[in-house]
Amino acid sequence: MTRSQTNKQAILFADIADSTRLYDALGDAPARELIAHCLNLLSDIITAGHGIAIKTIGDEIMSTFNLPHHAASAAVQMQEQVSLDSMLNADNIQLRIGLHYGPVIQEEKDVYGDAVNVAARMVEQAKAGQIITTKGTLDLLGTRHQTTARIVDQTRIKGKRSPIDIYELNWGQPEELTMITTITGDLMRPEKGHDLALGLQFRGLRFAVNHKNPVINLGRDTTNGIVVNDPKVSRLHARIELRKDKFILVDQSTNGTYLSREDGLTALLRRDEIALPDRGIIGLGQKAESNDTGAILFEML
Repeated sequence: MTRSQTNKQAILFADIADSTRLYDALGDAPARELIAHCLNLLSDIITAGHGIAIKTIGDEIMSTFNLPHHAASAAVQMQEQVSLDSMLNADNIQLRIGLHYGPVIQEEKDVYGDAVNVAARMVEQAKAGQIITTKGTLDLLGTRHQTTARIVDQTRIKGKRSPIDIYELNWGQPEELTMITTITGDLMRPEKGHDLALGLQFRGLRFAVNHKNPVINLGRDTTNGIVVNDPKVSRLHARIELRKDKFILVDQSTNGTYLSREDGLTALLRRDEIALPDRGIIGLGQKAESNDTGAILFEML
């Protein structure tokens, strides 16, 4: 009979992003060789970082760590080493990493349970080059990670009553950090009828996006619907469009677009898009407070 043991561990999933592209571009044998090289590199990092490589599943490796900061350090080293490896760089190999610390059930050489499910959800949320974790795990990490991490989303996880906040851990220079910006679940408004409208306010002027006027452009150029004359703002910086009863903020800038929610959390968009919550503040090229001259306030009408 198999004996099981329950304790808390950090679970880390590392996945080779867009691996099907490698098979298409290189062929089966060279692609498998490259993926094996990458997974061997990750396994070595796990072992050296006080972790255990549990198993590989195709182009993904799953590992456990007794301490959350060991898992976070290993995740950073994985991203750094892959970015520096000449063999992997030649074919633009990138990782998606998700990690979470929590209760697990250990059975022989495998692990199951809540932390595994949450960590698996984190790697699903990650984009190429990102390390994604939960607020609870971030709170257990050191100052270095806590001061550079940024909230990127809220997501629902099976078995959890409420959505959880998820964060990206920075492993490069701050300007290299890219945010996940597809907010789901409760942050998206319920569907409404064709009277749906979004009101915007900028420097005392009022604007609206609705079914008659489904798009408004934001930027420094005078052809935009809302003109923000600031050096950090691109000529055609961003736009808001009504799409299937949701208002979508689309960034197309150099310095990014900041979306501050009513609960005080801020997401940064870089060449990405996000569904707007019921109300908040948009900052072009920099975070904006409600009384800033560059703040664009919005609210569902």
